[in-house]
Amino acid sequence: MDQESTTDSQNTKKTAKKQLERSVLPQEPIRFIHSIFGRLFISSLVLSCVPTGLYILLYPPRSIRVFSFVVLFLLIFIFTLACSFVVSLSITRPIAMLMDALRRIYAGDVNARVLINRKDEIGRLAYFFNATVEQFLEAQKRGVLVSDIKSQFVTVAAHQLRTPLSGMKWTFRLLLDGDMGDLSEKQREFLQQGFMATERMIRLVNDFLNISRIEEGKFGFHFAKIKIIDTLKKAVESSRAQAAANSITLTFESSVPEELLIIADEDRLYTVMMNLLDNAIRYNNPNGAVSVTAAEKDGILEVRVADTGIGIPADEQQKIFSRFYRASNAIRRQTDGSGLGLYIVQSILRHHGGDIGFSSEEGKGVEIFFTLPVKEDFVRASLGEAQAAVKSEAQ
Repeated sequence: MDQESTTDSQNTKKTAKKQLERSVLPQEPIRFIHSIFGRLFISSLVLSCVPTGLYILLYPPRSIRVFSFVVLFLLIFIFTLACSFVVSLSITRPIAMLMDALRRIYAGDVNARVLINRKDEIGRLAYFFNATVEQFLEAQKRGVLVSDIKSQFVTVAAHQLRTPLSGMKWTFRLLLDGDMGDLSEKQREFLQQGFMATERMIRLVNDFLNISRIEEGKFGFHFAKIKIIDTLKKAVESSRAQAAANSITLTFESSVPEELLIIADEDRLYTVMMNLLDNAIRYNNPNGAVSVTAAEKDGILEVRVADTGIGIPADEQQKIFSRFYRASNAIRRQTDGSGLGLYIVQSILRHHGGDIGFSSEEGKGVEIFFTLPVKEDFVRASLGEAQAAVKSEAQ
């Protein structure tokens, strides 16, 4: 499985950081000959030779003039060297201040500024440096503010929508169960369609709410010892009505002991299974099949969800874990979907120390498989690594 939405971002950050380290924090000292003062020193030496050479040409060397030549050369060299030193200091000092400010900003001190009050090119450079830092901080603040407003809006909207949608769902359920009287086949068909549409809307609202929580780092987990087979069976049974409505055969096979306990968040793993089953059913072909299998080996639980559906085009398979991604053949088929399900699934499994992968051939279906650690000591170690990785990525 591609981890594009997170891995690309991490690689970009690491590359930028290395480039900044190479440019702002050079590992090797600057050689004298490459320094500003070194170049001015060589220029002083060359400039000192010019007047002394003219002196030799105009006044051929004699014993008494050799001393004058040496004195003249030394005086000119010392004078030009002193001028070079003063000039180099006027350039290197502000550059050193700029470098120091860059190092401080790189280290996290966003209040670092360059205090140079000059009216030349270096003064203008310092001014633009400070102005750039200020603009960056303002843009960052605006970005955080916009992100907060967006997250708050999504959270409030999701909560406000879920209540009436849940009411509609259970109203449809009551009618379908005959609590309000007998129904004709036509009425039952319409009510079933309304029930399924309401369930899809609730899943969509939940997806947006979950993605908002993931981005904010507030996607809470409550780990406890659970019977994983019960969670898998619950998800399969909850999906049978959807499968039957789409003429899909849904099967479940497991070689995992019923009493097997793992440390996990049961609600989150149920969300994982429901998302995978929803995709397998929704993107299947009429009279197709979906199979769920579970097995445990060497302390690792592996669950596979396979379908006989439309599959994923080969040139798009690296994108399937990206947010809002939907395969082109799914879009052509006009199938409902948010493109968030697999991104959420991947995030949940990573927080459990698990992994996810897939195989697919367009027109033949998709098989998605994920693993979870089972042994308690291995689980705790995996959870620690997963949490450390998530924190590192957030930074």
